[in-house]
Amino acid sequence: MGNQFLSSLEVMTSCSQCPTVLLDAETLVSCGLLETLKFSVLELQEHLDTYNSKREAAEQWLDNCRKTFGDKDSNQRPNTQAQQMEMLAELELCRRLYKLHFQLLLLFQAYCKLVSRVDTIKREAEVTNMSEELAILESCLKEAESVGDGQQGVGEFEVDQSSTETAIHSLIESLRARDFSTAIAQVKAFRCLWPNDIFGNERDDAVQTLLHIYFRHQTLGQTGCLAVVGPSRDLSQASARLMELNLQIREALCQAATHPHTHQTHILSPTPTAHIQTQIDTQNTVLSTEL
Repeated sequence: MGNQFLSSLEVMTSCSQCPTVLLDAETLVSCGLLETLKFSVLELQEHLDTYNSKREAAEQWLDNCRKTFGDKDSNQRPNTQAQQMEMLAELELCRRLYKLHFQLLLLFQAYCKLVSRVDTIKREAEVTNMSEELAILESCLKEAESVGDGQQGVGEFEVDQSSTETAIHSLIESLRARDFSTAIAQVKAFRCLWPNDIFGNERDDAVQTLLHIYFRHQTLGQTGCLAVVGPSRDLSQASARLMELNLQIREALCQAATHPHTHQTHILSPTPTAHIQTQIDTQNTVLSTEL
């Protein structure tokens, strides 16, 4: 089962970067995306809360196992009742990890549905899709940022920035002139002049801030504009792979549950392991219907 868990982690890590969606308020409502967002956020929050609850339960069970059985190598101990109790505890831990993995799968699928809905909207005829334009701009800005030229100070700009409006105009002119290093330096400098304004703060990504400002300026007085910037890989393949791995984990767990050694234990006296056995019996009753 360990290999399947690691494979799932690799799949989710490969999809960890979320796209940035830019659109005007009217388009948000007219395309029905606002209602989609409301239900999607509620669904995501529900799955996340359940995931956190199951994660805490799995962590608690793991801590109990360590306190009861320690970290000794079970292969070096005789085939005793204590050893078999430890095997049962490990099996229960695997059950909890499976339920945790399944909840993570539901969370990922809910996220995929939301991304798919946004991807569908940008292809509608009444929507002006600016994704390619913004993607090119993002690439240029990131390249300029990686060079490290955008480190000028506030006093190094010749334009007198008396207000945020003139500052924004100066930024747009830099972007139109393809002077991306200057634009990055400007937005960082303007944050010192107008902290927590449209230019964000020092913790915000300068490239993302510039993309927002550029999109807002280009769509001023317009409606029906939308841009999706960032990873655009097909998440359906990742979702299918995670479902396949989940079924493999479930099958492995079912095989482990029917292993002969898991049915040879009898409680002879009230010991610390007996307390865990009582919990295992209770969980087995609950989980048997799900496996």
